[in-house]
Amino acid sequence: MNQHPSIGRIVHYVSYGTPGGEFTSQCRAAQITEVAPDGTTVGLAVMNPTGLFFHSLAQGGCEHHETYGVNPPAHRGGTWHWPEQV
Repeated sequence: MNQHPSIGRIVHYVSYGTPGGEFTSQCRAAQITEVAPDGTTVGLAVMNPTGLFFHSLAQGGCEHHETYGVNPPAHRGGTWHWPEQV
């Protein structure tokens, strides 16, 4: 199924983690707030356990990153992807 980002859709945002490894990169729930003309870069409202984080297109947005053939899939920090099916 080929999905297309649109405002209001729920996706996963991948956090960066910390350089020293105190916090690892994690998938977080996010809602698309805007979509760039390229159709893959989006603005997000990211829902973290400690609060909300907003990543707008004016700040560069978040690029789509999907990894296939890896179990579990590896995603780059600072990107978004569709939630895995469970």
